[in-house]
Amino acid sequence: MIMFNKNKIGLVLGGGGARGFFHMGVIKGLQEMGIKINEISGTSIGAIVGLMYAANPKIDFEKEASELNFSKLIQSIIFDKTLRPAGTSLDREAILEKFLKNYIKADHFDDLKIKMRFNATDINNNEEIIFEKGKIFPGVMASISIPGVFPPLKYHDKFLVDGGVVNNVPTSLIEKSGKIIISDITKPIKKINEKSTVVDVLHATIIAMQQSNSLERAKHLKNKKIIYLNSIENKAFVLDFRKKNYQYLIDLGYKMIMERKEQL
Repeated sequence: MIMFNKNKIGLVLGGGGARGFFHMGVIKGLQEMGIKINEISGTSIGAIVGLMYAANPKIDFEKEASELNFSKLIQSIIFDKTLRPAGTSLDREAILEKFLKNYIKADHFDDLKIKMRFNATDINNNEEIIFEKGKIFPGVMASISIPGVFPPLKYHDKFLVDGGVVNNVPTSLIEKSGKIIISDITKPIKKINEKSTVVDVLHATIIAMQQSNSLERAKHLKNKKIIYLNSIENKAFVLDFRKKNYQYLIDLGYKMIMERKEQL
């Protein structure tokens, strides 16, 4: 049994696509308050933001966000210049890895300044795969492989997709911290009625499954102090990576963590 330290602080960064800029605002607030984070867990976009922070705890996320262009990345992976499906899975993996290495300034977990763990999903066995040592790539690419957007990543004998499929708010990956800050960007479940589309029902089903899985894995939190942040709004769709959303979400995350200043 791993013993936790009540004075250590863990940071959990959930999955949620474009809504991940909320995490950047949360971290901006923590930086301003001088809060030391001892360990980070993340999945999907939370894995990217977490690795950027773990590699450089003094990172200026507003500057980084101004340079990010996820929309162009997604278009280049899904379509070629003639708007036909892009090349092979290996071609798309190469594009994705090159893009991510511009922002994640570390190749190995040992290079990180803050301990970091993130996950992916073995889609054939419905199993959570945890990355915490060795090379950061290609594991992080698997963690963000949103089904239907990015291709599954072949890793040894497994095919891996987005870690949020099995554990979208990975509190279970925080091991030693007695205080845990949870940044949950799970999209609120849209109420289903007779006017709902098939896409509405699919989104609601996926979110319900993610929330159920995450709650099941969060049972170990009962003896720890939790600071829970949830971007409960519907202005930013999970795949809406237009830059006009970035600053709005950063400001929202910053506002919410600063409102918890006394707890911290």
